[in-house]
Amino acid sequence: MELEMQEHCQNDAESSEETVTVFIDQIIIEQESVSNMKIVHLKQPPSCIAIGYSGYICKADQNTIIKHPRYHPDNEPYNQMYRDMISTERQIYERLGSHKGIIPYLGVHDHSTSAIKLAYAQQGHLESYIHYHDMPSESIRASWIETIVETFWYIYSRNILHQDVKPNKILVHDDSPKVSDFGNPEIFALDANMEAIYMKDSFSRVDILGIGCIIYSIAAWRTFWYDYFEQDRWPESKDLPVISGLLYEDIVRKCWSDCYENMQSLYEDFSAVTSTDMSSAEEG
Repeated sequence: MELEMQEHCQNDAESSEETVTVFIDQIIIEQESVSNMKIVHLKQPPSCIAIGYSGYICKADQNTIIKHPRYHPDNEPYNQMYRDMISTERQIYERLGSHKGIIPYLGVHDHSTSAIKLAYAQQGHLESYIHYHDMPSESIRASWIETIVETFWYIYSRNILHQDVKPNKILVHDDSPKVSDFGNPEIFALDANMEAIYMKDSFSRVDILGIGCIIYSIAAWRTFWYDYFEQDRWPESKDLPVISGLLYEDIVRKCWSDCYENMQSLYEDFSAVTSTDMSSAEEG
């Protein structure tokens, strides 16, 4: 993940004479007043390597990171929201358990803050990995794509929607892609009818649009992501790169065209395509 330093402004004043509070997003608290503005510096610790929406990512050692909930002084409702988000992420990792396509979860770091421990992916996220590495062989790219599809199918089968699927949410760890960052998910009861949820809520299929972008990024070795929520619509041909001749082009096209009813239909289609490809290779 890339370091994102953001400023959050909170203005409860009804006139220019009242105090405006500005939060500079770091961790250790210092305060200063400038005219009618109070600036609160939340200094990041030396080990902080990234800041996400819900938490601070801090390197504990060569193999481990700690995800702490974000903190704003004098704003306990927000602090509780961030703790709840990390707690939900913990519940998701615990439900998913160990899986080859998911970044390893290493347990709770601090029960009082809900901070969790995860494996440190030293090879970074997919977007930067593609940028700095030459395209691997087609067989390796096909293997990575298979891992991505199988992993999201597994996540779906455990009644979880990721809801933030894009290339920089995929980490590369031990030369293999790993799904990470369940910071904005939906987790449903294990007996929930996920097919009905997909049919009722079209937003639940946006994960599939993101999976198509990840498949394209790996196949073309060029990152691409379409922001559905920014555009407020599914992509049109003018929004998309050319995919003719691309590895798994039909799968990508269907992901981008809202052709799959749910993750199960994507997984079944992908499995049928890969089985056909294997049969053709054996006959050849």
